[in-house]
Amino acid sequence: MLSPSNAVVEPGTPVTFEVTVLASEGGAPLDPQPELTYTLGTDAGDDIVDGLTVTATSSGPRAVFVRSGSQYGSTSLTVIGEPVAMQVTPSAPSVAQGGSLTFTVTGTDKWGTPIDGSAAVLTSSVATDVIDGLKVTFPTASPHTITATIGGVTASVTVEVVGAPVNSAAPAAPAGLAETGAAPLGAGLVAATLLLAGAAISVLTMARRRSLHG
Repeated sequence: MLSPSNAVVEPGTPVTFEVTVLASEGGAPLDPQPELTYTLGTDAGDDIVDGLTVTATSSGPRAVFVRSGSQYGSTSLTVIGEPVAMQVTPSAPSVAQGGSLTFTVTGTDKWGTPIDGSAAVLTSSVATDVIDGLKVTFPTASPHTITATIGGVTASVTVEVVGAPVNSAAPAAPAGLAETGAAPLGAGLVAATLLLAGAAISVLTMARRRSLHG
């Protein structure tokens, strides 16, 4: 048995395998393990094999096999290739002006192997955006298109940056009136008008009385 089993690595990453001899009945590891000499190989012609270490420079899956006399074992090793399809996803579809979003980049190579999206480079359609790795801060309100790039493959998504709401509340009445107990201006005008009307009636009444006594 070879381990690691079904490893997935980046191109040029060396993988050192460990051989475990299993019992012919039951498949349990032998204890102690026999001291054997092993020959390791792959079915990819450009792989570099050094003892039990394989360094694969070309992308794609390959078989790894080991022999020692009549003993035989195999596993698979997959080397990630360039992406052929990608998707970029924000942590939320919208954000308040001045806020930040984190983006996740996913994709696959031509063999369907998932790629490492952390290597993506982000750009924005709005020059004032602040980009820090896969995190973007949005100082201005508007639709913003974020594009992720790995190699020659890109993927984009648009997020809505929402501006702060405008405060349309009516201004409060001057505090002085409420604190001093002063009557509103309209009430004062009404009171003054009533006083003037009362005075005019009194003058007319006195004039009539004088004319009758005269």
